[in-house]
Amino acid sequence: MFAESLWTQALVEEVRSAFVEHPDFGEGKFMAKLKGQMKNASSHAKQLMAEMLWALLLFPSNVKAATKRRQVGEIWGLSGQQFAENHPLLRDDVLVGIGAGGLGFNIFKPNELEFLVELTCDLKRRSKSERRNILSNYDTFMAWIEAVLQKGKRQFRHMLRYFAFPDRVERMSSNNDRRKVLEGFSPASRQESGNWTDRQLDEALMALRAELQKVNPTAVLDFYEPPLRERWSREHRIETVAGPVTVTIPTEEDEVGDSEAIEKGMKSPEARESHQVQAKLAEIGAIIGFKIWIPRTDRARVQELMAKP
Repeated sequence: MFAESLWTQALVEEVRSAFVEHPDFGEGKFMAKLKGQMKNASSHAKQLMAEMLWALLLFPSNVKAATKRRQVGEIWGLSGQQFAENHPLLRDDVLVGIGAGGLGFNIFKPNELEFLVELTCDLKRRSKSERRNILSNYDTFMAWIEAVLQKGKRQFRHMLRYFAFPDRVERMSSNNDRRKVLEGFSPASRQESGNWTDRQLDEALMALRAELQKVNPTAVLDFYEPPLRERWSREHRIETVAGPVTVTIPTEEDEVGDSEAIEKGMKSPEARESHQVQAKLAEIGAIIGFKIWIPRTDRARVQELMAKP
């Protein structure tokens, strides 16, 4: 597991051929289709895909470490080689994650993985000095990643940017959260920042952090932790018969998600499963008297499921 020799240009190109050039738009869940796509690849290509999947799942904290380890192990197992579950990079404290990946990340995981593969291919086609410059110089990195083909607005670009430049980039996988933070602390309204680029949002947040750090010079500040979170998050705690519950009150702007989700009408198998979950949660919420909010792109399908006997 995690053998450096796997990350060769030839194997990366083989993975690209098996996965990117032979997409599976049929029925079935992500893992089942991924196994099918990699079925005829070489054993080393299958192992490389397992390591790419590990890289893809490293950031999201809303995927359990055990789930990440299992999925990586399943793809590695296709090679017929023993999977080292006790490897240091597979420990819970490594796989716990950095920050939550949004709903779009899970629904469009194939597109996120495809973007990772395309990024890797582009890097492997470059010299070692070029790769080193890209991953160590923020300006070079931004120019590079914006030029690599991606379908829709992929969250992995934020994740990789954070991994490369954690002192400059916030641990956020969503520009929606970046805009909420800027609005909550008043540097810019979400209307003003609505068309800002990743770079502009990074720069505004870095300036905001510098100002906050002046007021709290010894504090370790995190926008997802108190006392900063309360300034921008719309989370509220309410009392229920089962105890206190944290809820988030969305706005109409929160409904504008990945344009690809709207274009496809949320037709993927993963999306259909999410509709079922949303329908069940909506039913529970209605029973205990909550006002129900469903994303605009999901409403018709969720209402249809709730109406079924």
